[in-house]
Amino acid sequence: MIDVVSDASVVLKWFHAEGEEEVDSARALLDRYRDRSIVLHVLDLTAYEVGNALLRGRLRVGAARVVTVLLALSEICPRVALTPAELTEAAALAERYDLTLYDAAYAAAARSRDAELATLDRALLRSGLGRRPSAIVAGLGPAA
Repeated sequence: MIDVVSDASVVLKWFHAEGEEEVDSARALLDRYRDRSIVLHVLDLTAYEVGNALLRGRLRVGAARVVTVLLALSEICPRVALTPAELTEAAALAERYDLTLYDAAYAAAARSRDAELATLDRALLRSGLGRRPSAIVAGLGPAA
Protein backbone atom coordinates (compact mmCIF):
# COMPACT_ATOMS: atom_id res chain seq x y z
CA MET A 1 0.00 0.00 0.00
CA ILE A 2 1.30 3.47 -0.84
CA ASP A 3 0.59 6.86 0.65
CA VAL A 4 -0.57 9.66 -1.63
CA VAL A 5 -0.84 13.36 -0.86
CA SER A 6 -3.31 14.98 -3.21
CA ASP A 7 -3.12 18.68 -3.91
CA ALA A 8 -6.04 20.97 -4.70
CA SER A 9 -5.55 20.64 -8.47
CA VAL A 10 -6.45 16.95 -8.14
CA VAL A 11 -9.04 17.25 -5.37
CA LEU A 12 -11.03 19.70 -7.48
CA LYS A 13 -11.61 16.92 -10.05
CA TRP A 14 -13.41 14.86 -7.39
CA PHE A 15 -16.18 17.46 -7.49
CA HIS A 16 -16.01 19.05 -10.93
CA ALA A 17 -15.38 17.40 -14.30
CA GLU A 18 -16.48 19.76 -17.06
CA GLY A 19 -13.49 21.05 -19.01
CA GLU A 20 -11.03 19.37 -16.65
CA GLU A 21 -8.17 17.01 -17.50
CA GLU A 22 -7.32 13.75 -15.72
CA VAL A 23 -10.74 13.49 -14.06
CA ASP A 24 -10.86 9.70 -14.32
CA SER A 25 -7.40 9.21 -12.84
CA ALA A 26 -8.02 11.77 -10.06
CA ARG A 27 -11.22 9.94 -9.16
CA ALA A 28 -9.42 6.58 -9.45
CA LEU A 29 -7.16 7.71 -6.60
CA LEU A 30 -10.25 8.39 -4.54
CA ASP A 31 -11.64 4.96 -5.43
CA ARG A 32 -8.35 3.34 -4.39
CA TYR A 33 -8.56 5.15 -1.05
CA ARG A 34 -12.12 3.94 -0.53
CA ASP A 35 -11.13 0.33 -1.23
CA ARG A 36 -8.15 0.78 1.10
CA SER A 37 -5.46 0.09 -1.47
CA ILE A 38 -3.83 3.49 -0.83
CA VAL A 39 -3.64 5.92 2.06
CA LEU A 40 -4.78 9.34 0.92
CA HIS A 41 -3.91 12.66 2.55
CA VAL A 42 -5.13 16.19 1.88
CA LEU A 43 -3.75 19.21 3.66
CA ASP A 44 -5.84 21.57 5.73
CA LEU A 45 -5.09 24.30 3.19
CA THR A 46 -6.68 22.18 0.42
CA ALA A 47 -10.17 23.22 1.47
CA TYR A 48 -9.26 26.89 1.08
CA GLU A 49 -7.65 26.36 -2.31
CA VAL A 50 -10.58 24.30 -3.62
CA GLY A 51 -13.08 26.77 -2.21
CA ASN A 52 -11.24 29.67 -3.79
CA ALA A 53 -11.04 27.89 -7.16
CA LEU A 54 -14.79 27.31 -7.07
CA LEU A 55 -15.69 30.83 -5.95
CA ARG A 56 -13.12 32.95 -7.79
CA GLY A 57 -11.74 30.74 -10.55
CA ARG A 58 -13.28 30.12 -13.93
CA LEU A 59 -16.06 28.05 -12.35
CA ARG A 60 -17.61 30.88 -10.30
CA VAL A 61 -20.05 28.73 -8.31
CA GLY A 62 -22.11 30.09 -5.46
CA ALA A 63 -21.22 30.03 -1.79
CA ALA A 64 -23.82 27.38 -0.96
CA ARG A 65 -22.27 24.93 -3.42
CA VAL A 66 -18.79 25.72 -2.15
CA VAL A 67 -19.87 24.88 1.40
CA THR A 68 -21.42 21.61 0.17
CA VAL A 69 -18.15 20.65 -1.55
CA LEU A 70 -16.02 21.57 1.47
CA LEU A 71 -18.23 19.60 3.85
CA ALA A 72 -18.06 16.62 1.49
CA LEU A 73 -14.27 16.92 1.39
CA SER A 74 -14.21 16.75 5.19
CA GLU A 75 -16.17 13.51 5.02
CA ILE A 76 -14.05 11.95 2.27
CA CYS A 77 -10.71 11.96 4.03
CA PRO A 78 -9.16 13.68 7.02
CA ARG A 79 -7.13 16.81 6.53
CA VAL A 80 -3.63 17.09 7.90
CA ALA A 81 -1.74 20.15 9.05
CA LEU A 82 1.96 20.67 8.44
CA THR A 83 4.31 20.03 11.32
CA PRO A 84 6.97 22.63 12.10
CA ALA A 85 9.55 20.41 10.34
CA GLU A 86 7.34 20.16 7.25
CA LEU A 87 6.82 23.92 7.25
CA THR A 88 10.59 24.39 7.36
CA GLU A 89 10.98 21.95 4.46
CA ALA A 90 8.19 23.72 2.54
CA ALA A 91 9.96 27.06 2.82
CA ALA A 92 13.22 25.53 1.61
CA LEU A 93 11.49 23.80 -1.32
CA ALA A 94 9.66 27.01 -2.26
CA GLU A 95 12.94 28.88 -2.37
CA ARG A 96 14.88 26.15 -4.18
CA TYR A 97 12.29 25.45 -6.88
CA ASP A 98 10.67 28.90 -7.09
CA LEU A 99 7.30 27.55 -5.93
CA THR A 100 4.51 29.17 -3.99
CA LEU A 101 4.58 28.21 -0.33
CA TYR A 102 1.22 26.46 -0.84
CA ASP A 103 2.62 24.19 -3.54
CA ALA A 104 5.79 23.56 -1.58
CA ALA A 105 3.65 22.61 1.45
CA TYR A 106 2.14 19.71 -0.50
CA ALA A 107 5.59 18.56 -1.58
CA ALA A 108 6.96 18.78 1.96
CA ALA A 109 4.01 16.81 3.34
CA ALA A 110 4.48 14.12 0.70
CA ARG A 111 8.21 13.87 1.33
CA SER A 112 7.85 13.57 5.10
CA ARG A 113 5.27 10.81 4.69
CA ASP A 114 7.30 9.01 2.01
CA ALA A 115 4.24 9.54 -0.17
CA GLU A 116 3.55 10.26 -3.82
CA LEU A 117 2.35 13.80 -4.53
CA ALA A 118 -0.58 13.71 -6.94
CA THR A 119 -0.70 17.02 -8.76
CA LEU A 120 -1.52 18.70 -12.03
CA ASP A 121 0.34 21.86 -11.05
CA ARG A 122 2.89 22.66 -13.75
CA ALA A 123 5.52 24.01 -11.37
CA LEU A 124 5.36 20.93 -9.12
CA LEU A 125 5.51 18.60 -12.11
CA ARG A 126 8.40 20.54 -13.67
CA SER A 127 10.34 20.41 -10.38
CA GLY A 128 9.93 16.64 -10.19
CA LEU A 129 8.32 16.90 -6.77
CA GLY A 130 4.96 15.54 -7.90
CA ARG A 131 3.43 13.23 -10.47
CA ARG A 132 0.25 13.28 -12.51
CA PRO A 133 -2.59 11.16 -11.08
CA SER A 134 -2.57 9.01 -14.23
CA ALA A 135 1.08 8.07 -13.63
CA ILE A 136 0.40 7.16 -10.01
CA VAL A 137 -2.69 5.11 -10.87
CA ALA A 138 -0.83 3.30 -13.66
CA GLY A 139 1.81 2.23 -11.15
CA LEU A 140 -0.76 0.77 -8.77
CA GLY A 141 -1.82 -2.10 -10.99
CA PRO A 142 -5.38 -3.38 -11.30
CA ALA A 143 -8.00 -2.30 -8.78
CA ALA A 144 -8.98 -4.80 -6.12
